[in-house]
Amino acid sequence: MSNAISINNLRKKLSGQELYAGLSFEAKAGEITAIFGPNGCGKSTLLNILSGVAKNDGGEISIENLQRFSFSYIFQNYRESLLPWRTSFDNIAFPLEIQHKSEAFIRERIQSLGKLFATDFDLHRHPYELSGGQQQAVAFLRALANQPTLLFMDEPFSALDYENSLRMRRSLQEYYAEHKPTILFISHDIEEAVHLASRIVVLSQRPTSVAEVINNDMSYPRTLATLNSEQFHQIKNQVLTAFQKAAKL
Repeated sequence: MSNAISINNLRKKLSGQELYAGLSFEAKAGEITAIFGPNGCGKSTLLNILSGVAKNDGGEISIENLQRFSFSYIFQNYRESLLPWRTSFDNIAFPLEIQHKSEAFIRERIQSLGKLFATDFDLHRHPYELSGGQQQAVAFLRALANQPTLLFMDEPFSALDYENSLRMRRSLQEYYAEHKPTILFISHDIEEAVHLASRIVVLSQRPTSVAEVINNDMSYPRTLATLNSEQFHQIKNQVLTAFQKAAKL
């Protein structure tokens, strides 16, 4: 399997201090890769650099087949990424509108996504009328509206309670099984990372480097029963051990 993303000796300074110490890793095409590490190690900055939102100070980055309408990014500050003057439906429709898709196509796509992700709230309400979890769901559906081949997610389930997080993880796996996008996501939750990812990249404290890459070959779909399996707990403990060393706990 080819590398969709290759990062070699990435360097970046913030306020004159080295953020990355030659950060290097790969994300495989068509796989889900999780980024896990201590607070302040530059996880969000990494996605911003890869997406072009921020600039790096050195190193090499290669992203395979990156195109304007084949890439989506769910930002950590999802509230600020939604357009408050548009309804939730119109927020989700926005990336399709700028591609001049028909109203019928847009309506069908959003209905399909809403059914898959079981959105049980009124999409004709504005984002400011919704709860934080509902707003995050809107940002999620908007990111998937154009069926991206490359998806970045920065803590995409952070505003959800545990029940809805599990529901969204299940729906995302169903979407992934059908479309097989390359997904790179940041998580602060070990269970979440192991539940979804094929590879977990554990980062160190600043100056940040890769502490360990842990492979997770559990088959999809990963159900609630998976969370109780011996293999799941073994991989979770591997990630925890690597994190303890990386964070110097």
